[in-house]
Amino acid sequence: MDKLTSMQAFVAVVEHGGFSAAADTMRLSKAMVSKHVQFLERLLGTRLINRSTRRIALTEAGHAYLVGCRGILGEVEALEQRIAGFGDRPQGLLKVLAPTSFGSFQLAPALAGYAELYPEVQAQLTLSDRPHGPLEEGVDLALHVGALPDSSLVARQIAEVRLIVCGAPAYFARHGEPATPAALVAHNCLRYSQGARKGMWLFREGERTSLMRVHGDFEASTGDAVRMAALTGHGLAQLPSYMIRADLASGSLRETLANFAPPPVPLYAVYAHRELSATVRVFIEFLERHFHTHA
Repeated sequence: MDKLTSMQAFVAVVEHGGFSAAADTMRLSKAMVSKHVQFLERLLGTRLINRSTRRIALTEAGHAYLVGCRGILGEVEALEQRIAGFGDRPQGLLKVLAPTSFGSFQLAPALAGYAELYPEVQAQLTLSDRPHGPLEEGVDLALHVGALPDSSLVARQIAEVRLIVCGAPAYFARHGEPATPAALVAHNCLRYSQGARKGMWLFREGERTSLMRVHGDFEASTGDAVRMAALTGHGLAQLPSYMIRADLASGSLRETLANFAPPPVPLYAVYAHRELSATVRVFIEFLERHFHTHA
């Protein structure tokens, strides 16, 4: 027999003053309620209730066991209510993994905003540019820019990101502006050294999208470093729109080769299971709204 059900039956017998009343409350037969109590007495090796035709009376062991049962059953009920709450509202620890530049420029502020909306959430952000998988990292959610490396991943596209070739006004003043991607052979191209496209820039000419290897005297393992080099006027860079939006708005960087800009790349939320907790599900919905105007 299930021990918790037997404990509930025992408490019901005591609180309702008899086996018949307890049976009605639990929607069990009187015989089944009696079997539950007998099961506990056999398990404990002592009598819990002295039975008579007119009333029931707890033994000394029964009094002690009643106190313990009420405490245990109360804790079980409180735990069930707490866990059930996870399906209703965001709460608890939210572990998110993201590329370094994207996480720094976009996700960190968004995550902070989400935690402010839902104070019961504790946000933990890990930044990494190496290939990853949510299950391997033990995270709830991973953000990925570009094509997914593994088609078996559960993913949801939440936004699109544009790739922009840009340079500082001082660079253009010294070296001029390329008219076509082919003209980049005469320019110093600042390269990102990580990922599948390291040293390669993406362009679109007509209906065709192609990768072009570029050359220059500077490369870095983070987009942040490439951006900083571009801001000094050292060369041209192809960077995601979220990273340089403020620089373009202020005029610190200027877009070039806009007519050859490639199609936007997808921004995915990647997770381990299709059944999401409220914390993760609401966060994904939050990101969709946020990046609709910010990506």
